[in-house]
Amino acid sequence: MYTVIKFILYFSIYSFLGWVCETIYCSILDRKFVNRGFLNGPVCPVYGFGALLVIALLDKYRGDIFAIFLLGMIVTSVVEYITAVILETSFQTKWWDYSKHKFNIHGRVCLLNSTLFGALSVLLIEVINVKITILVNSVPKIINIAIACIIIAMFISDFITTLIAMIKLNDKLNNLVEVLIELKAMNIKLKNLDDKEFENIIIGLKSEEESEYVIENLTKIYERYKKLNVKSILQRRILKAFPNIEHIKYKEQFKHLKEIINNKIKNQGK
Repeated sequence: MYTVIKFILYFSIYSFLGWVCETIYCSILDRKFVNRGFLNGPVCPVYGFGALLVIALLDKYRGDIFAIFLLGMIVTSVVEYITAVILETSFQTKWWDYSKHKFNIHGRVCLLNSTLFGALSVLLIEVINVKITILVNSVPKIINIAIACIIIAMFISDFITTLIAMIKLNDKLNNLVEVLIELKAMNIKLKNLDDKEFENIIIGLKSEEESEYVIENLTKIYERYKKLNVKSILQRRILKAFPNIEHIKYKEQFKHLKEIINNKIKNQGK
């Protein structure tokens, strides 16, 4: 039982350290603070899982830096690739894309990142894990158990909250796709899809004495469109954390939805 508690603690610590590394790296590239990570809290679970896997498989090579570096590259690259596939399959979105990097595999992993992960694997095995093990073992069992229980509750809560935000984001995308299909069926073309353009079209139809049915139908579509702009801090946080995220099937529509959520398109939704 206590082994599971320690597993949770190690996983949490390395998830946090991974978040720190990822946030610093991405913040430097973007020249601004980026709260990187799928979850809202300061954790990147994929790093926690990757670190534990590296420790389990490569700790026996401690002292052989080259072996740890090379095998660490392979192990972490496999973890990153599988994670990308799981996210793409679950949400129909690509969260990162290394297609522009040299020596990449389907844009999911690239040599540059794999090299960095290899170096981190060496640091993990030779230095960090030794220190973390001493730290965890120095804390009384009852305290470690209490901390682990709190962490589990926080992880579950964060995961559920994030999952709900992603489901609602997907619902918004589906609504946007439906709106665009209905506008096309009505032979109405909007360039910017903003409030002003919708209102001008409605006013124009009224001045042309268009049928009340058409005007009423367009008004209903407009009301549905405005709901896309309902504020969601969590959705905006996710989009800022992964600015290059794109939908596999509805690329242009998702790009437009991102602009709405990030307030690059002015709508009146509250």
